[in-house]
Amino acid sequence: MTTQNADGPPPRAARDEVAAALQTSRELGPEYDEAVAASLAEKLDTAIEARVREHVAAARTAPDRLTPQEQWKSPRLIMGIITMGVAIPLTAISAGMMGSGGVVLAWAGLLTLYFISIVGLGRR
Repeated sequence: MTTQNADGPPPRAARDEVAAALQTSRELGPEYDEAVAASLAEKLDTAIEARVREHVAAARTAPDRLTPQEQWKSPRLIMGIITMGVAIPLTAISAGMMGSGGVVLAWAGLLTLYFISIVGLGRR
């Protein structure tokens, strides 16, 4: 119980519960230590489960999709537009200079650049 959570110190009620369990253990003596420890562990398990359920519920309700305003700022969309804008003149130039092999090579390069940039941007 020496570690603290990321939100700061444990709540006052939890500290009071631990202090009460220690006091009870001292008053009852060593023969009741296991029962007091089991009771405290059960209360802590219940509290931890409740907090985990809260965090999971909060994560499920968090929006996974981008809003329309965020979509226009998305790196994926921007890279897609740039790739398509470059693809048209690059296709014409490569076809004129190298034929169909040049077109295939140009498109392979464009797709590779697009996928590398999207993976590098964290798939947003």
